[in-house]
Amino acid sequence: MILYRCTLKKWAKDLTGQGAFLYGGRWNSPGKYAVYTAENNLLAALEVALRVPLTNISSDYVMVPILAPDNASVVYSPPLPKNWNRNPKLTQQIGNEFLDVNRFLLMKVPSALMSNTFNFLINPKHKLFKEVKVNKPESLFFDERLIKMMKKENE
Repeated sequence: MILYRCTLKKWAKDLTGQGAFLYGGRWNSPGKYAVYTAENNLLAALEVALRVPLTNISSDYVMVPILAPDNASVVYSPPLPKNWNRNPKLTQQIGNEFLDVNRFLLMKVPSALMSNTFNFLINPKHKLFKEVKVNKPESLFFDERLIKMMKKENE
């Protein structure tokens, strides 16, 4: 399975989950190691584009394909209530349990950005984690029309 992570160039090969450990995220509390990935490169870039201007993403970030083993165990997030994306305590509780139980390498979770798209949390403490591999990071290119549109939105 190929998953994607959009990150600063200096963190391209880092799959420790240190950022999630330090700051927490939608699906984990601070103090829990997790690696956030997306099911495709567009979603991975979009997740970052919420916080970082596209011009910075083009120059400072890379897209990292991550290979999870074909025999990786995947758990799906439980059914979520309406407006789940506005309840970080709920999603962090779900993610923390996934990480603590340590039964699965991956947890498939819905993206809060767009319906019918998914992110995957990787548990770096799982026994199969050593089989997760980072492929060659790829430079990002955004069409100038998209960058112009985003600039107009921010004016």
